[in-house]
Amino acid sequence: MRHLSVLTVFGLVLAVAVPTQTLWAETSENPSADGTSANWLALGLEIAAAESRMAHGGVRQYQGGTADTDKAADTPEEGSFVPFVDYSGGLWARPALTGDWGGLRTDLINKGVRFNIDLTQMYQGVVDGGTKRHWKYGGLLDMVLDIDTGKAGLWQGGFLHMRAVTQYGESINMDTGAMLAANLNAAIPLPDQHEINLTAVVYTQFLAEWFGVFVGKIDTLDGDGNHFAGARGKDQFTNISLVVNPAMLRTVPASALGGGCIFLLPNLWGNDKDPGSLAFTVLDAGGQPNTSGFGDAFDDGTVLTWELRTPTEFFGLPGSQVFGAVYSTRDFVSLEQNPRLILAGLLGLIPLQINQENDSYAFYYNFHQYLWVKPDQKRESTGTQPQTKLLQGIGVFGRFGCADPKTSPIKNFYSIGLAGRGLVPGRENDTLGAGFFYLTLSNELGPIIQNRFGDAGGVEVFYNIEVTPWLHITPDIQVINPSNENVDTAVVMGVRAKIDF
Repeated sequence: MRHLSVLTVFGLVLAVAVPTQTLWAETSENPSADGTSANWLALGLEIAAAESRMAHGGVRQYQGGTADTDKAADTPEEGSFVPFVDYSGGLWARPALTGDWGGLRTDLINKGVRFNIDLTQMYQGVVDGGTKRHWKYGGLLDMVLDIDTGKAGLWQGGFLHMRAVTQYGESINMDTGAMLAANLNAAIPLPDQHEINLTAVVYTQFLAEWFGVFVGKIDTLDGDGNHFAGARGKDQFTNISLVVNPAMLRTVPASALGGGCIFLLPNLWGNDKDPGSLAFTVLDAGGQPNTSGFGDAFDDGTVLTWELRTPTEFFGLPGSQVFGAVYSTRDFVSLEQNPRLILAGLLGLIPLQINQENDSYAFYYNFHQYLWVKPDQKRESTGTQPQTKLLQGIGVFGRFGCADPKTSPIKNFYSIGLAGRGLVPGRENDTLGAGFFYLTLSNELGPIIQNRFGDAGGVEVFYNIEVTPWLHITPDIQVINPSNENVDTAVVMGVRAKIDF
């Protein structure tokens, strides 16, 4: 979509939302028409939807704010899909640089509308190895609009989520010699895509306390959530391998039309505030972030996904386990080719024949588990959610994935690491992490590629400094061993600045 169309959509939604004072006034004192049920719906969407990668990446709500602000109260506001965020306060204390907009922001959020903008900037360079040694600067502007239909006086149980993003500047992703991006924010929604793209427009409706449906254009980057290794590359790790599971990149589109359903499951540990979830999703296999997708929806095939999330409390500390599977009916170029026949076809000696596979699959798993938490932390409703504001403590995380070796260059993927918050005295809101990742290539790539390319891996360490609640500065270092055996191990250093407006 073009700049004008994206901004027009946001403007029209705000224009419709702001004037409906009468509807809001009638419901502001009683946001939940059915009391307990609405509370379950709000809690269910905030908690269960948060970890459903394919189910509704663009629909996630987070305790402690959205994935992008983390500034709300410690517990969800009853009966609301849009938890209250206090934007008041002085310049150095408020959660957003632009503050409360003269009270308008508080008025909107009390009526179920929240609009967030953040800017993530990265100055990064390859200081050793790789293919080029340059420092480059770039960034990503992220705009999110959330509307709670119940709080807006329309109907209970509904939630609309919209996201628009755009890049600017340059990145070092091509300079490391690695297969996967060292700077995720320079690779989304598409590499070197400097136009504004509407990547998510998703509507969710809970039909019961335990069941909801969703439909729209889904931003799948919001899925595969992990409490210590996610946050869209803006607050935690920067390398794509420590933000999502690369084993799914071949089969799952970054943004696509789709829909599905989610079931909330009983918590096996008895914590009713944190139910488990089972989600099913159908996506357009040919979806793209920079198109609406309506003209050729599902022409290229269908992506089917399921995901099971179960919260845990090992050692009496919060954590979660996520299991998922992906199946695509799209036609893929097979990695198993006969180079002699291809060469003969290119020379015109025989008809050119490219082997294809008519489907593909992937499996994935991720977990996080706190190992120690400061005794006065409230664990019952924050510690098990991905990408919420971390508890003061330290924990471990990991991912595993495997993909169809006939269609995916990445056969197996592994990552593990440690992360925490408030470990330095006097710096309660600083976060840090160290992660390791490793991937193996498909054995179907053929001898020519296998002789030059091998398995790859890397390490990343970051320390996120909270200068103010709306400004975070993050020094970051990565050591990446590329698949290309003719490229030396790359050492990447950088600093990231994120501003919440």
